[in-house]
Amino acid sequence: MAYAELCEKYNNGEFLHHVPKVDFKQDGSVMRTAHLVAADGWEVDLPLWADAADCSPCHPGSDSH
Repeated sequence: MAYAELCEKYNNGEFLHHVPKVDFKQDGSVMRTAHLVAADGWEVDLPLWADAADCSPCHPGSDSH
């Protein structure tokens, strides 16, 4: 499914924007998410997720992560 279709289906058609390296980065949420995705049976490229681990997690009231 294309990103626009995912946003249409799960976010009322609004795109989620990426805002890397905000104040609350490196809290472990990225790797916890990767492991949860893998535990659900999906193939996960852990080095790719580890590289993204200094990005911020989603936060309430924002359209970014």
